[in-house]
Amino acid sequence: MKKALLIIAGIIVLFIIIFWGRIGNSIDVYSIVSNVTESLNGKNDSYTLYVEGNINLNNKKDTLTAGFSYKRGNHFLADVYYNDSRYSIIRQGDSTQVFIGSSESGKPKEGYSISSKKQAEEQNTGKSDLIVQGKGNDQTEFDIINLLGKILNDYPQTNKIPNLSWYEKTAISIWSFLYCSFDDEEKDGVEYHVISIPLGSKNLQLWYGNDNGNTFRLISDDKKNTINVKLVLNEPFKTKPLSIGSEATVLNVEISELNTAIYRGALRTGGLLLENIEPPTVDGIEKTYGKGKLIYNEGNRVLLAKGTHKEIGQAEGALLKDEIRKMVDATLYTMCWVYTIDKKEWFIDAFRDAYKRESPFIPERFQEEMAGMAETSGVPLKEIQLTNVFPALFHCSGFALFKSATIDGKLYHGRILDYITELGLQYSAVVYIINPDNYNAFANVGYAGFVGSVTGMNEKQVTFGEMGGGGEGDWDGMPMAFLMRDGLERANTLDEGLKIFKETPRTCEYYYVISDSKIPDARGLSTSPDRFIVIKPNEAIETLDQPVKDAVLMSAGNRYKKLVERVKAEHGKIDAQKAIHLMDRPVSMKSNLHSALFAPESMEFWVANAGVHTPASKEPYYHYSFADLLNQLDKLK
Repeated sequence: MKKALLIIAGIIVLFIIIFWGRIGNSIDVYSIVSNVTESLNGKNDSYTLYVEGNINLNNKKDTLTAGFSYKRGNHFLADVYYNDSRYSIIRQGDSTQVFIGSSESGKPKEGYSISSKKQAEEQNTGKSDLIVQGKGNDQTEFDIINLLGKILNDYPQTNKIPNLSWYEKTAISIWSFLYCSFDDEEKDGVEYHVISIPLGSKNLQLWYGNDNGNTFRLISDDKKNTINVKLVLNEPFKTKPLSIGSEATVLNVEISELNTAIYRGALRTGGLLLENIEPPTVDGIEKTYGKGKLIYNEGNRVLLAKGTHKEIGQAEGALLKDEIRKMVDATLYTMCWVYTIDKKEWFIDAFRDAYKRESPFIPERFQEEMAGMAETSGVPLKEIQLTNVFPALFHCSGFALFKSATIDGKLYHGRILDYITELGLQYSAVVYIINPDNYNAFANVGYAGFVGSVTGMNEKQVTFGEMGGGGEGDWDGMPMAFLMRDGLERANTLDEGLKIFKETPRTCEYYYVISDSKIPDARGLSTSPDRFIVIKPNEAIETLDQPVKDAVLMSAGNRYKKLVERVKAEHGKIDAQKAIHLMDRPVSMKSNLHSALFAPESMEFWVANAGVHTPASKEPYYHYSFADLLNQLDKLK
């Protein structure tokens, strides 16, 4: 026995001697992983981060050079060159400045690269460049590594990374011992240990320096794409204010709003980058709150709620808290920078003006619902109010077919919502089944945080869809989405729906399809604040000049022509499946966010949402029984 133990001990000692370097490096891996998780959780007081990359996507080469410097206490510099554009953020003390322009006009006097470690001290601006700036007391920290940690934490497939336990870190160390190779290299006067990580065809290397663990490099090269990342901890912060040229456009913004737009816009953009690789998973766990319940139909969210509008809003806020936060960040803060760069005016100011003018026309019950949502979601009421102006920008198509147009005479109402799928609204998609006190119950195909409707059907078999036109800026009326919601709640018949839409002050230019399967019949509407044209089946107007018997068809340009062609080809033979295929491309656009088909007589509908890189029309349609869902809603206490 003693001899056997000596042999085992000898083998262990020999193993340690032979693999001492690998064992030491594996122990280093544990320490590195611990440092990474600490950094992702905001434990670093200062650092400088450099990124260089050449990325080839769809045969298009993108180049990126970026430097970031952070020191706790409101000091931050981001200087990013992406192809021909430059984006800079300087946060120092009580001021924040954002520079957006060309890489040439915004070139730093000294320049920098990962190898030279030089940073921009002064930036000269030129024609067509944009500066957004604010000054005042605000405590927002721009710790981008901690921001990355929050992005990973919010994404279901990566939320373990910032929260690794000791045994998970140990498992990573053991894996590195078994599968990684270890070498030593020197670069820029720093000695590095190099870990080569096997990832299929990619060459991924982690370099960590012999400088008390302050310098790290991450190099990825798969022949097509090269990314070089360098992180230096505890490096001094260095920056100066922008030198603003006379030709640059300068926008002065309240500093807390500017900092929030930067931080939350970056947070959501980072999340979208992950979600556009692989859609976020849903946990599928049913939840209840007050008079509301969140359930799932084959992985798709369905929210049931009833009671007063305040109670409905509270249920929505509590049950969709995370989705509402992401949706607000996408539509208010990510979109903020897209709009501001394009228009050279502050997006939130434009929305604030729109909401101020529209607010007097929004029914009090919807204001109460938004207040209830803010109360339980933790999202400020002002953000929810401004976000609910956003649906006014949707553009769409739709149709209603009945009597001789369909195989059984039943009415089918199709609805195509086309908008920017890159904003990721499809990941916050919700089918709402709502029964407000003293109003009609209805199904609303929408998104977390949107109180209004762009696609819906009520229990009286009246269905609504819309298509955007022009006239952006004509805000003195009820917002389109709230008008649609009002119609769902109050219209018992087609005529009542038409009356509501005619008598309500309206905004901008919109086209609507309203149908009533009890008759069955439908009408199209061509509206603006001062125009209200009713389009009957088999009736033409200038922009919709190819009428079809027992049909109301609403689209634009070649999409309208294709829709007419498809309906005529299948006229009299259209059932639910054929009606769904009427909405295939090119009637729907590449930006097809969702498509829905309603069969109000049988109280059922089908919904498809956009995928990562596919329009809704290319995704599966899921079936919903409105009657069954209403029964479930009735059973809620």
